Amino acid sequence: MHETGAQWLMTSLEPSPEMVSAVRTAMTIPVFCLALPAGVWADHFNRRTWLLSSQVLLLVIAAVMAGLAALGWITPSLLLILTAAMGVGMVLNQPAWQALTPDLVPPAMVPAAVAIGSVSFNLARSLGPMLAGLIIAQFGVWTFSLNALSFLAVVAALLAWSPELEETRPRSKPEFMSELKKGVFVINNSAPLRNALLRVFLFAVSASILWSLLPLVATDRLGFQERGFGVCLGLIGLGAVLAAWFLPGLRARYSNETVLLVAQWLYAGVLLLIGSSLPAWLILPALLLIGACWMTIMTTLNATAQVYLPRKFRARGMAGYLMAFALGMGLGSLIWGWLAWGQSLSVAFAMAASLLALSAVAVHRLKIGTLHVE
Repeated sequence: MHETGAQWLMTSLEPSPEMVSAVRTAMTIPVFCLALPAGVWADHFNRRTWLLSSQVLLLVIAAVMAGLAALGWITPSLLLILTAAMGVGMVLNQPAWQALTPDLVPPAMVPAAVAIGSVSFNLARSLGPMLAGLIIAQFGVWTFSLNALSFLAVVAALLAWSPELEETRPRSKPEFMSELKKGVFVINNSAPLRNALLRVFLFAVSASILWSLLPLVATDRLGFQERGFGVCLGLIGLGAVLAAWFLPGLRARYSNETVLLVAQWLYAGVLLLIGSSLPAWLILPALLLIGACWMTIMTTLNATAQVYLPRKFRARGMAGYLMAFALGMGLGSLIWGWLAWGQSLSVAFAMAASLLALSAVAVHRLKIGTLHVE
């Protein structure tokens, strides 16, 4: 919700492609820079305390942004600074958060629980923008206020959680560089995990154009205002929800590699449609499909990363995953924003679609294995 609200606000403050795409870049740069250190810290300190602290930090940042936006004091530069601050809070939170699922269920249920947690995470990434679009249409900048309030629910859940004594982390200060190298070693020596990180990076580079430039597509290409933008995001979110229902059946019949290849090709095809001069009634239904593809790809790669990580190194491993994703999203947003500014939206979407289709073929032989790990 925050990312979508910030991007839409930027379209009114400075509606150029490079500035609109810079919002997502500002969110992802801190993730790339701090993900691995955050993973080391999360693996060595009390996870509940760590998560509570990061959620409170996110609440404060969101509340500051909501207050400044309500007063009309937001400038393009300040918007990027606050968005980067939100990225810092997110990167401190996410490695520990994504490493938490396997702590909550018996070992035999870990693969299923990880898959469900991954679906939940990616549903949030899909439905959050949809809700933000609808709220922006009705209430404007109040989406930032709701974002701040949402952190209270997470804080309450963490306060209610009482982890077992053995689940707490050592209180001693870790040898930072040594532990960082151990995390990198674990990632590098697990072929499924290493391949999942490469795949999510390459996918994010191309796929980022949808999230970074969709506000401009909605306004410039489709002639929509806030409500129309909300409809676009709603269709993507609905496609993600529908995909969540069909994913177990697909994984039972086809390998993860086949599912990923087909989903990436379909995603590339929809990018071509979005960048074309086709009327809105043809483009809008395609957003359902691209939402389903996003859910399929991200859930498969995210669950793979979690399943193949030893518990001791889980936060560091997920930090590596988040780092690869953030690098792809940030780099892609810069490239496509610059290309759309220098050429056109059509050229940018065509290039992103071509890169995605080619990279999907190039990494198809890099196996990520099955989610059913003993």
